[in-house]
Amino acid sequence: MEPTIFADLAGMLAGFGAIGVAIAAVNVFALRMVRIEEIPRCVQGRIRWWGAHNSAFLLASVAITAISLGALAIA
Repeated sequence: MEPTIFADLAGMLAGFGAIGVAIAAVNVFALRMVRIEEIPRCVQGRIRWWGAHNSAFLLASVAITAISLGALAIA
């Protein structure tokens, strides 16, 4: 059976979602290890932004992975 474009796209999105989940998990670990007062001021804003938005990023990555794996199972 030849893979279709739909199956290829679903597989690619599942891979991207899994990478996003891994990045969010590493980000949680990194945010717990860093002391914000020891970081240069030019980076502190990004760290605070990621601290506030990491849960949304993780949720979106998990949703993309789950939906893509479901689509891959259908294809």
